[in-house]
Amino acid sequence: MEIFKKILMVVLILIAVFLVLTATVFSRQAWESYKWQKSVDEWEESLRKPYQEDIYGGATPEETWGMFLDALKAGDIELASKYFAVENQSEEKKFLLREQQLDNLQLVIEQFSFELKKEKDYLQGEKTYFYYELKDKETGEIYNNSVVFYLNPYTKVWKILVL
Repeated sequence: MEIFKKILMVVLILIAVFLVLTATVFSRQAWESYKWQKSVDEWEESLRKPYQEDIYGGATPEETWGMFLDALKAGDIELASKYFAVENQSEEKKFLLREQQLDNLQLVIEQFSFELKKEKDYLQGEKTYFYYELKDKETGEIYNNSVVFYLNPYTKVWKILVL
């Protein structure tokens, strides 16, 4: 009977050691998985945050276009660039600043001041397509230039995506 108790004690100790080691391994994996998921969630949030805080734009594409033109006419390049999609703002700001430095801002405003026309109610998801006609002063030819707007899903304002 004494041997049976010793064997049982050894078996129970081995089972306990096995359970502790298994729990340690799985809890470490769970912790690593948790840390990885948390870092992914933080990264995703850092990508979403600029869009969630982007309040510049109108309730319609036409309203956004008007606000953009008003900012340009006031010479406020910083504000005008905020009517573009978040991912395009810095590039468009550089373009507008360059045009301002070259003293071409008035020409840009004139080109953009034509009436926006909708491309046959062409709505694709949260994007919509417009164009404006531009007359070449030298040749007299009329060109259509596209403007693509998209609806910011977080703030529900229309942004200029492609100009």
